[in-house]
Amino acid sequence: MNHHRTRNPSALRERASAHRAMALAALRNDSSLSVRLRRYNHHMSSARALEAIAERLEATTTRDPRTALSWLQSGQSVHIDAVNLADQLRHVRALATLETGEAAQ
Repeated sequence: MNHHRTRNPSALRERASAHRAMALAALRNDSSLSVRLRRYNHHMSSARALEAIAERLEATTTRDPRTALSWLQSGQSVHIDAVNLADQLRHVRALATLETGEAAQ
């Protein structure tokens, strides 16, 4: 499956890591202190912004149980936003039923 770079959290994290490296390189650069600080701040703010976007993308909610099930089957964790224990169990049972239904097909 192809993902657009801006919608892929791991690509965003890689880009954030690159900005952190550029920020540290800016500190070691042979420029005036104000220029080094400005470049460092620019790259660090870019890295923080990219990390925030990646966090939001990974925490995206879904109401589709098939999406939640595929997320679980890929090894990711899922947070069920339930009102109480009975509601939590209802969601878990629905996912279990969906999984056994897909396994039978």
